[in-house]
Amino acid sequence: MKEIKCTIIQDILPLYIDGVVSQDTKEMVDQHLQHCEKCQKEYGTMKRELYIPAENKAPIIQKINKKWRKKKIIISFASVFATAIILLGAYLCIFYYERVIPYSKNLFKIEMQNDNQLVSHYYGKSYATFHGTYPSPIVIDGEKKNVSFIFYTETIADSPSRSLINYEKNLNEQDYIWKFDESEKIDAVYYVDYDVEKIVARKDSWDSVLERAVLIWEK
Repeated sequence: MKEIKCTIIQDILPLYIDGVVSQDTKEMVDQHLQHCEKCQKEYGTMKRELYIPAENKAPIIQKINKKWRKKKIIISFASVFATAIILLGAYLCIFYYERVIPYSKNLFKIEMQNDNQLVSHYYGKSYATFHGTYPSPIVIDGEKKNVSFIFYTETIADSPSRSLINYEKNLNEQDYIWKFDESEKIDAVYYVDYDVEKIVARKDSWDSVLERAVLIWEK
């Protein structure tokens, strides 16, 4: 029988290792490998490269699956967190983000009651918060007066404390009553949007607030 060249055997080795050669070819390669040390080494190298033991495959696959599961969990938590932030932002905007109610003669009225207590009436549907200053002395047209600045705010839902089921609100809840000692001191009430923090930081002043205020009651 004619000797088969090593190059031919080495070309066949991948198929031989995979077990897809004919019986005659298998016998031929077996016979060649018995006495050819060079092809034996090539066979050993190819077998190590082409085959990963089953026990080594499992950890690799498990590692890939573990990383993918971890990634899916992170994505799920991120989605839930982002949704929660959006819903929380919408809730806060609707119920707690306050905006100043513009002044209107039809909405606001200040009167001194018979018991000498000053009362502010609000005739709108509802409001969130009443803001008022303690009577402070301010010089107006050369005369010193104790002035109180007020304004009302509302939210998109009208009031964060308002019942979402019962939309009726007692009209007495719309009134703000100054304390008796404050009522006696107040000479005038002005409606204006002001920010105490800006005034403390000297980014605004009470004189500037007075210039843009609307006089709604005077003793």
